Amino acid sequence: MTAVLRLEAVFCSFARGRDRVSVLEEVSLVVPAGGIVTVLGGPGQGKTTLIRVASGTLKVDGGGVLVDGQQLVGISEGALTKLLARKLAVARRHGPDARLTVEDYLLSSLSATKEGSWRSRRAAVARTLDEFDLGGVRSLRWRELSDWQRASLELAAAMIRRPKLLLVDDVLVELGWAAKQRALELIEGFALDQGGAVLMAVSDQTTGTRGAEVHSLAGGKLRLMHKDPDVVDIYERREARQAAD
Repeated sequence: MTAVLRLEAVFCSFARGRDRVSVLEEVSLVVPAGGIVTVLGGPGQGKTTLIRVASGTLKVDGGGVLVDGQQLVGISEGALTKLLARKLAVARRHGPDARLTVEDYLLSSLSATKEGSWRSRRAAVARTLDEFDLGGVRSLRWRELSDWQRASLELAAAMIRRPKLLLVDDVLVELGWAAKQRALELIEGFALDQGGAVLMAVSDQTTGTRGAEVHSLAGGKLRLMHKDPDVVDIYERREARQAAD
């Protein structure tokens, strides 16, 4: 399977006073097209650092970071900006500019790709609002949304761009069980139907069991965990769906 994201023996550390503290130590990971890889870790274990490294927005001390075959380590800022707009999207919990409505936020996210006409972008936003159950709050701003609506909006803003790689930085942690399952279904649909690659960094066991591969992150080390036998492999589901078509 084609590797959309490849981390090769990545080291990453931060200065703390006169010392340096390691956050990622020789972390290697492959996320293929159409696959979901989940990394489970507690607070302060480096989940957000991992997402930032994967997106190229945080420099590493060593190792390689490749997105769609392109090395991000040492890449120019201009080239990185273009790559992020075309191939990669990140769902975080920070929210948009306070002045933007839900509809405007989705439109601005889609416009960053510089693809399609204004009319086609507006149509894509309308479809996405319906798909993510955000049509009723299209004119609201971030502070007026519920936790579920905020999580949905961040996922929608990332997925509307149809990136090759979707990075999810623990956006589902505060959702209830039903809302979390709905969000996970949307993420799985992105992988199954669009062939997108997904890396999810999560802090709860419910979300952590979803994915073709589930890893734990602790002490800077990544460890492959055993999958729950009841979890259906995402790759098998994708192949079955393709065969049915």
